[in-house]
Amino acid sequence: MNCSVIEHFISKGITIFIVTVVALTSAHASEWREKAEAEGKLTWYASLSATDARRIIDRFKEIYPMVDAQFYRAGDAQLMERILAEARAGKFEWDVVSTTGFYAYNLKKRGMLAAYDSPERKFIRTGHKDPQATWTSIYTNYTVLGYNSRLVSRDNVPKTHGDLLRPIWKGQVGIVQTAYEWYAVMLQAMGQEKGRAFMRELAKQQPQLRNGRTLLAQLIAAGEVNSGLAAYSQNFESLKREGAPVDWVPLDPVYANLNPMGLSAKAPRSNAGKLFIDFVLSKTGQETIRAQRRVPDRVDVLPDPPKLAQGFTAVFTAEQVYEDFDRYVKQFQEIFGKN
Repeated sequence: MNCSVIEHFISKGITIFIVTVVALTSAHASEWREKAEAEGKLTWYASLSATDARRIIDRFKEIYPMVDAQFYRAGDAQLMERILAEARAGKFEWDVVSTTGFYAYNLKKRGMLAAYDSPERKFIRTGHKDPQATWTSIYTNYTVLGYNSRLVSRDNVPKTHGDLLRPIWKGQVGIVQTAYEWYAVMLQAMGQEKGRAFMRELAKQQPQLRNGRTLLAQLIAAGEVNSGLAAYSQNFESLKREGAPVDWVPLDPVYANLNPMGLSAKAPRSNAGKLFIDFVLSKTGQETIRAQRRVPDRVDVLPDPPKLAQGFTAVFTAEQVYEDFDRYVKQFQEIFGKN
């Protein structure tokens, strides 16, 4: 058999495979759609901003107008309190939840998330989805070192966290005052003893604690501090677009703060919930998230700019950290203070 014949059969086989996958995915979506439309409603509990949640809901309703999709927005802790209070009262109002990794872990541990292996999960980055399929991250915040590009020369931009222990950085580094998970992941990656030793040396540099990552990025742009740790890369990119003198570099380890989405184990409208999860994980859904200046987790939807998800290795929070989270909070506060 000559090469051209072999190539023909290989090409034909690939085409058949792709068509089969697309057909199966379409059939799957059609099945959920029919059942979801029969249920007629969807309730999503979300901790991202109300503006962003509304845009996602509106885009979903453009495609699935027969499903009355609604959302309830609150901070992560408040959202968890509401979910637990409703469960104690025997009320199960929500179909889908999206929150941070700590609360997703606790919901899973309490058996409050159902396994749902969406066909769109295969396009989500490795490490950004639960092996048991109880949650899948829809976007990620990566912690980096942000700096004022007018105040920090290119030669002085740190290449490692250890560079921040140089005398020129004393009093010139801002840290988010609640960066507990960043602290824990740093110790997880560096090793507990080595990590704590580094943090103590960093504390001697008299870092300035600030409330919130957006505020920290704005203070760096204003020149109140030269740089900031545990800040999110997309905040600096947004400021750069506005002409602010800021930039950022990833310093290993880069903590990946996931934003998982999961289906309620007692969802009153589970088919609508599955359809919504499929949508948010789909290319269209992830493009909607990218338009909100976030970093989507789908491999074929790169952020803007792409470097927001490239050029570094992300480190994820181990379950052992969540199990002993109070200890890391206490350590952080003992080393850096509570401001």
